[in-house]
Amino acid sequence: MQYEEIESYIRTDKPDIWRRLYPLHGFYKDQITRITAENCIFLACYEEAEQVAREVIAWVETQPDELVSGFDLLSQSHAELRELRRITGRVFTRKTNRLRRNLRRAIGLRPEHDEVQQDFDNARTASAKNFIIIPDAEHPEQSLSAHDLRQFHLRRSYAVNLAIADGIHDLAVNFLDYAGLFLTLTLPGEYRNCSYEQAKTEISRRWKRVRRWKRVRRKARDRDIPLLGMTALELHEDETPHYHIQLYVSPEHRAWVEEQILDAFPNECDRRDEAIKDIRDVARASHYTTKDHGKPETSLTFIGLRKDIKRRYRGVFEGKDTSTLSEWRISRARQLMKQKTLGGAVLLLLRGFADERLNRLSARHPDLHYAGTDTQKLQTMFLHTLHFRVVKDFRETNTSRDSMISKAPKQENTVSHSGPVPTCLYKNQEGVRAYGLACECIGSLGQPPPATEAKSLSSWTCSIRLTSFMMHGEMTS
Repeated sequence: MQYEEIESYIRTDKPDIWRRLYPLHGFYKDQITRITAENCIFLACYEEAEQVAREVIAWVETQPDELVSGFDLLSQSHAELRELRRITGRVFTRKTNRLRRNLRRAIGLRPEHDEVQQDFDNARTASAKNFIIIPDAEHPEQSLSAHDLRQFHLRRSYAVNLAIADGIHDLAVNFLDYAGLFLTLTLPGEYRNCSYEQAKTEISRRWKRVRRWKRVRRKARDRDIPLLGMTALELHEDETPHYHIQLYVSPEHRAWVEEQILDAFPNECDRRDEAIKDIRDVARASHYTTKDHGKPETSLTFIGLRKDIKRRYRGVFEGKDTSTLSEWRISRARQLMKQKTLGGAVLLLLRGFADERLNRLSARHPDLHYAGTDTQKLQTMFLHTLHFRVVKDFRETNTSRDSMISKAPKQENTVSHSGPVPTCLYKNQEGVRAYGLACECIGSLGQPPPATEAKSLSSWTCSIRLTSFMMHGEMTS
């Protein structure tokens, strides 16, 4: 059944309802009529068209004024919205998409079946492709358009998000020994199949869920339980919001955190094994969490990091102004970014964590609150070697920290070296310069140099010994 079959009944019985429906796009009016006719229980005392018209009138009267008053706006094409923007100076794209989404939820229409939305998106993409920012007269197909620029920014943002997620996993698992959890949190069933007049708008429900998750994080912060991770707020096929969360928590606090999550989302108790899983493959988990990156109403945030971590990470990589960091930090962090290694060290060098006790691990005088074991202190020692080019042992031990040489060298054949020699260092170790180290340290069996440099190492050592021997001979004579 089409809307034109019942339009005369609506115009006669309820002229005000007819005027409200008049600016609505014909596609939506036909969909409302069709869905209403499918769910209508026909009575013998009315004609089918008249009864469907009565049901449509009752449906319109139950809808919020915000949706009904927006029938005109959500029916606008992309060209009409551009003209409206030129006249008013305001952008209505986001509001229009939100109104269409709420209308689809009200009538039970999937986004892929919304012809008006599909035409709008296609026209918007075509307009962006035709808007040339950097023309190329010789090769027009290689000109840079607004669409190309937007895709570039999306790819760069996607790469930054994955790099930060990898850094969180690196620090949380390899340094803090945290357990990785992958959470999938959804709304109760009544929010999926309820009628539109019985539920809030999709946007309100989404923010309600955000407040629930913030409540869990606030309780953890009050108990001094650090949480690290990444959250992605996405939409189901029926455009109901849900969460995908990569969460890292210490093993002793895991049970308490899971209890708080299930308390905030009681509908997940029956599917606990599906809602809370262990992260076994961080690459697959991160790609799945960010799979809807760039789609409308999809947001991605990080847990336990600075609010401006994306801007700071991107600024350091691109060499932009980051006056809050030293040049040495920026240089070392950019080098590690390009090597795509040690993601946790990059975040520490960027001072990217919300907890200053973690940021101070990269300070000259570190805060060892999170470095309780010898392994963690050795990792902090390695970070200082990368950052300051200084080897400093933070372990509490009574053993000697001098060079591990089995016997004293002969003074007449070697160059004297004042001060202790750091343990197990040689000229190929990262962050340590070759000059200034004794030949015993360079030739130490603790960490032998690569075979490719054996010849140069031998000649360098022999030259030192020969020079020392000649100096000793001159002094004797």
